[in-house]
Amino acid sequence: MDSNRIIELLARKMANEATPRELEELDELVAIYPDSLHYEEVLKEIWSDSGEEKPSHNLHINRLFEQHKLKFSEEFEPAAPEEEMPSIWYKKYVGVFAIACSLFLICLAALFQLNRKAVDFDTEIVSGKGMRKKITLPDGTLVWLNAGSKLSYDSDLNKKERRLVYLVGEAFFDVAHEQNRPFIVRTNKISIKVLGTAFNVKAYELDQVSEATLLRGSIELSVNNKSQQKILLKPSEKFALTENRTAKDEKTLLQDSGDLTLKIENIAPVRIAGQDYIEETSWKDDVLVFKNESFEELKPKLERWFNVQIEIAGNVPKSYRFTGIFKNEDIKEALTAMQLIKPFHFKLKADDVIIY
Repeated sequence: MDSNRIIELLARKMANEATPRELEELDELVAIYPDSLHYEEVLKEIWSDSGEEKPSHNLHINRLFEQHKLKFSEEFEPAAPEEEMPSIWYKKYVGVFAIACSLFLICLAALFQLNRKAVDFDTEIVSGKGMRKKITLPDGTLVWLNAGSKLSYDSDLNKKERRLVYLVGEAFFDVAHEQNRPFIVRTNKISIKVLGTAFNVKAYELDQVSEATLLRGSIELSVNNKSQQKILLKPSEKFALTENRTAKDEKTLLQDSGDLTLKIENIAPVRIAGQDYIEETSWKDDVLVFKNESFEELKPKLERWFNVQIEIAGNVPKSYRFTGIFKNEDIKEALTAMQLIKPFHFKLKADDVIIY
């Protein structure tokens, strides 16, 4: 979350110094991060006076400044006696100190809020390795959870202005359309905002690549630390965010010092044995599809799909690449089928697999 920017804009708004463009930017950030409304509540509490309906702004600022001086008395001790402090100096800087104190308190609230992440939600659905789950959210949205995934949301989701969920792993969403209540999917790296559509999100914590694939409707997507940049996807398009890699093709949209690459491409069916499969979404139909992937690329997928731990020996050629599908196979049957494509050996021991 771009918490520093949100805090800055909220402070300017409360001080009646925000420009129309800044207010518009604040609205956009709050739409992506609904939890940031908590910061505004903290700021309002700081600016309000519990004893009066319409408090005197100057009196409250003075009181806040005095409290601030007491807390940090050593840092604000004047060279001359305090009663001799020129009133012009006090009037000039009292507002600055008040805002500084306010921002300090808001920052504490922001850190607390960020550390809580998905823990704030009262409902959590987990799909363990080797499992896939289909659930219906309170608003009627259908969600398929892939292996090794977790979805968090509030049980009163259907009563909120924004339908917010937090995803770790991979999920396919068929969102119930509601014109005035956007559905927002947050992950560790990206956020997606929709009204009603069908799309897939892949955001495993250890994967370098986070993906969003749109099948129907439209979605608005943003990277969490670049929330001002909006990306709109059309049906059959896939968005991919890659960390620590550099892309040089014409589809690269943004490159940040070689550490972050954003890319949009069209999805294409994988044709196997005369039948077409969508690699990005076939998993929800209990079909694992892979196209031209190495053992290293397949390793996390196979581990989640079959609930095993895989070790790949150094003598296995990195040039080996595989295309295929698995439906009802177990790990032994899957690896035996792959041996028909490239020569290698494997050993099974309980839930451990060694490929050599």
